[in-house]
Amino acid sequence: MRGRGAAAIAAACLAALCACAPGATLRAKQEFARFGTEVRWVYAEERTPDADAVWAQLTARSDAIEADISTERAQSSVSRFNAAAAGERVSIGADAYKMLTVAQAVYAETAGAYNPATGLLVDLWGFSPRHRADGYAPAADYDRADYTKELPDARYLAAFSGQRLIDFGAVELGEDEDGYYAVKPEDAFVEVENAQGETVTYTMQLNLSGIGKGYCADEGGAILRAAGVEYGYYNLGASSMLLLADPSSKDGVWKVGISSPREFSSRAEYASLRARDTVLSTSGDYEQYYELHGVRYCHIIDPSTGYPVGASPEEGGAHIVCVTVAGGGAAEGDARATAISCMGLDEALDYCRAHSGTFRAVFVWYDGAGKYTVYSNLEEWTLNERSLRVEEIA
Repeated sequence: MRGRGAAAIAAACLAALCACAPGATLRAKQEFARFGTEVRWVYAEERTPDADAVWAQLTARSDAIEADISTERAQSSVSRFNAAAAGERVSIGADAYKMLTVAQAVYAETAGAYNPATGLLVDLWGFSPRHRADGYAPAADYDRADYTKELPDARYLAAFSGQRLIDFGAVELGEDEDGYYAVKPEDAFVEVENAQGETVTYTMQLNLSGIGKGYCADEGGAILRAAGVEYGYYNLGASSMLLLADPSSKDGVWKVGISSPREFSSRAEYASLRARDTVLSTSGDYEQYYELHGVRYCHIIDPSTGYPVGASPEEGGAHIVCVTVAGGGAAEGDARATAISCMGLDEALDYCRAHSGTFRAVFVWYDGAGKYTVYSNLEEWTLNERSLRVEEIA
């Protein structure tokens, strides 16, 4: 598996570490073992009392969230749901319940374009954590010895794309005297005959990686506000960022670079935006992907095709290669960015227009024939790569 290695939200705002106004020294605390990525908190040293205590709270909260949704932990809420039989009711934690509630709202809002019930498809294409682990070896019947050099078996692609397995709206969520719970739909299973002629049953599998980091950013924001922190930012990898105020600028606004999803030129960022006291969520096909026979297969699975975005033979390669969403909650933003990545151009434009009062977006559309176009309804942004054509989302 490979990727360009550039962060979707580039280091432009990190430059402020070296350009602070007097009395506004920026410091950073970071760790690399959260959600499979770097978690970073940048704060104004002189204006942040008890920074160590705040960081401890941020770390403890992110630990608890990850423990509740990680597919790598057998006792997490998500792992127990995934292991359950069709029709089974599963006790889940408060964080998993809140994330699933947000997920269902965005699932409905996007007509299913955001769909965390694609867990089996994510695994089929080779984008689960186990595929990135050292010493990966095939374990499931549908695994390939080298998933980057061989496409999935068509039997499993068809089975795992079936409506019964990906009907996330049919998952029942609730709360009673025993706590929070989720019910896997009774018909959320398929049977597939493996290479040995044995029939294997597969049930709906959830993957909340597309919303978990954003939810963590929202929870981190609550901790920072409760501690009276007004300056700095908190980000989780390349996808989720909470911006407070920039103490080095008169208006407190950050300038944030957005990385180029392709090698358009020597520029690292194709655009930049100005923002403060908001959240940014980014999704794209260039962080986790592999290429086979000239086709890029990335970690974002389009639930309408079962393929990674842009890889379906029927699409001809046309797709949204990256999108940044600004505004709203970070959990919703992450889900919306993923959803827009899975939409066709007209669908994405209509969706962004319909919800412009809640969030704004900038995205790059590839037409499948070598042309890239930027679409945006952001209020304050600048195109850095002049070779790109720009269309306003009006």
